[in-house]
Amino acid sequence: MPTENLPTPLPANVPVCPVRGSVIYPTMVQHIDASRALSIQAIEAAMSGEKVILIVSQRDKDVDDPQGSDLYDVGTACNVLRVRKNPDGTVQMLVAATSRARVTRYTRGDYLKADIVPLPTETGDPVELQALTRELREKFEVVAAGGKVSAESVQAIQGKDNPGEMADHIAFNLDFKLEDKQAILEATRVTDRIRRVLTLLDTEQEVQAVQARIRAQVKEEIDKNQREYYLREQMKVIQKELQGGEEGEEGDEAEQFRAKIDALGLKPEVKKEIDREVGRLARMHPDAAEASVIRTYLTWITELPWNVRSEDRLDVPEAAKILDEDHYGLEKVKDRVLEFLAVRRLRKERAERGEIEASEVNKGPILVFTGPPGVGKTSIAQSIAKALGRKYVRIALGGARDESDIRGHRRTYIGAMPGRIIQGMRTAATKNPVILLDEVDKLGSSYQGDPSAALLEVLDPAQNQHFTDHYLGVAFDLSEVMFIATANYPEQIPAALMDRMEVIDFSSYIEQEKLEIAKRYLLPRQLVQNGLKENQISFTDAALERLISHYTREAGVRNLEREIGTVARKVARRIATGEVKRVKVTDKELDRYLGQSRYQPESEAREDMVGVSTGMFYTPVGGDILFVETSVMPGKGGLVLTGQLGDVMKESARAALTYAKSNAGRFHLDRDKIDNSEIHIHVPAGAIPKEGPSAGGAIATSLISALSGVPARRDVAMTGEITLTGRYLPIGGLKEKVLGARRAGIRHIIMPKANEADLRDIPLHLRSSMRFHPCETVDEVLDVALVGGLGALERGTDAPAGVTPPAPKRKSTRRAPGASA
Repeated sequence: MPTENLPTPLPANVPVCPVRGSVIYPTMVQHIDASRALSIQAIEAAMSGEKVILIVSQRDKDVDDPQGSDLYDVGTACNVLRVRKNPDGTVQMLVAATSRARVTRYTRGDYLKADIVPLPTETGDPVELQALTRELREKFEVVAAGGKVSAESVQAIQGKDNPGEMADHIAFNLDFKLEDKQAILEATRVTDRIRRVLTLLDTEQEVQAVQARIRAQVKEEIDKNQREYYLREQMKVIQKELQGGEEGEEGDEAEQFRAKIDALGLKPEVKKEIDREVGRLARMHPDAAEASVIRTYLTWITELPWNVRSEDRLDVPEAAKILDEDHYGLEKVKDRVLEFLAVRRLRKERAERGEIEASEVNKGPILVFTGPPGVGKTSIAQSIAKALGRKYVRIALGGARDESDIRGHRRTYIGAMPGRIIQGMRTAATKNPVILLDEVDKLGSSYQGDPSAALLEVLDPAQNQHFTDHYLGVAFDLSEVMFIATANYPEQIPAALMDRMEVIDFSSYIEQEKLEIAKRYLLPRQLVQNGLKENQISFTDAALERLISHYTREAGVRNLEREIGTVARKVARRIATGEVKRVKVTDKELDRYLGQSRYQPESEAREDMVGVSTGMFYTPVGGDILFVETSVMPGKGGLVLTGQLGDVMKESARAALTYAKSNAGRFHLDRDKIDNSEIHIHVPAGAIPKEGPSAGGAIATSLISALSGVPARRDVAMTGEITLTGRYLPIGGLKEKVLGARRAGIRHIIMPKANEADLRDIPLHLRSSMRFHPCETVDEVLDVALVGGLGALERGTDAPAGVTPPAPKRKSTRRAPGASA
């Protein structure tokens, strides 16, 4: 029998490189990418030996670690021309296939090796071979005209003179099944090989004819403008032509997405855009990189709550009960929430009667809770969601510096995701949740954009019904969401953003409120966290009061809870070791568990003193009193200020000195003595910076007391700003300042008359135990603050030190509304 060529001499034993889903034929030069360890080691063995390797196809491409039984018995022997290692650890090999080879035995070590024998190629009958070759050329031309093979490959195949090589190259370039390609490789007789290829070409030609007929049928039935519908109909005709054949996996997936999207009830303009993406997925190969991107996008679309709502619970008394159970105090906040519920209920009733549009029911203000840390801003938002019966989502914005944190990334970026708002909506799974934007004052900005600017659309009721996330690319309605923001420092919120929100201020807790919060919430929670029962540990009220005043200094209750937890842990240790069975913690035993007191609250002066007045100050952790001391010494004149005073306090001191000089005659002050003395004003606690205008009244009282020799009353504390003409101007933080003064034992408070309305914020039991003196001028302040009042100055005589006469019955000492002596 004549042969086409003699087999190439081969080594008896060669390394094996398994490949998946493809077959390589002799005379071909191909790149092969290897990522598996056994393939890489086989390539290295070939390079270190005779540079001959056997390329064999796997029977099952899903097997990652193939044995000899997983491979075909016939492969292609190849010379390794070049090997390149990639940075990711994979290897790319360029091989020249030389001949077919049959494996007689596989052996497995670190890699596969095979004993092989070359397969001779028989040409067959020459006349038959010539006829088959001519038929092969003609059929290939017909199939190639269908566009299945590139023009370069068609030209190369048609230029082959060797019939066996032509059959091999046609089999390689057309999309035949692996089993068919392997059968062509195993055919040693060229005529048999060509017959197999002709059979496959006949099948391919019939498939192309069916496709052409399907296109013609669909084109007649479907309107040209309905492109997406046309593609779906084409798939149906394909199914009919195949007579029950299984639909491709990508078709199933696209139809599943289409069914889910139809059930969402999207707006027409949104659905049109989403359907376009579904159509792209249906036309795309499922393993394509773009298909994965579209699949993820459609998953996000189908998981968003486009029309899913939770039913609002608009029972105002029940909501009030829930808020009272979860939080003590915060009356203003609770009132505002209940007002919101009442308005929502009335709107809903009007909408049911057809008096207003249904869309008007869900519109509402954007609330921003401002106040110091630990006062319950975040937790009250949870209670609001609970009272409304809505889902609750918290979005932490502290440190966010990228606009894409809010609006998301465009899908062109690798790893793109929606912004935090859309992520929160998916988490809530309802269209009307309560979303807390926590720490909105701590948003940053960078070259990547300003996230606070992106929030403008989110928080604007007139715009957020068309909020467009960069990732989604379609409008999503946020108008039914109840947004609540929190901030420690409202002045750090951009003005444009602040304009869209309604501010609700959280003030510091007074000691009585902290005591009740500790007893109702903090102590039970810490008992559970530290494994204690109620009968194993108890705190006296005195212990909790001392814990609040001597071990914590804060506006909220976070540190208070930590200290309670510290005591509970130490008690738990004593109980666990059998030292005690139960413990009652008293105020005297706190030192045993927590050490010495960390803070000593300021207390009023022991006696009335010349040149020493009592002021009040406010910090984010509460209010307290401070003393202003003035000393007059012989010198060249001048004003010395110490105590780390800020610029505003220094200006207040200069204004007080100017006021004293301009009224020296009326107050019987020696003008020459003032000009020839060095006046030193000091505010103790020099390590603590002090700033603000509200110490003006205290500085003026201390200065005039030192210059006149009239003592200042020790039981009077004051706050207010002064002017050169003697006006007494309003200040802020009156409630916190009064609480600090009362803690120090002060009974009389001097305050600007313009701040009388702020007295309503002070608890009634405090107003009833203190006396408030609203003043409009510095004269009225001095009338109350100095021993003997303004008369002592005007007479130029000193009142006896240590004596505190009752306040004179002047206009300045009238009782404030709601206050009692």
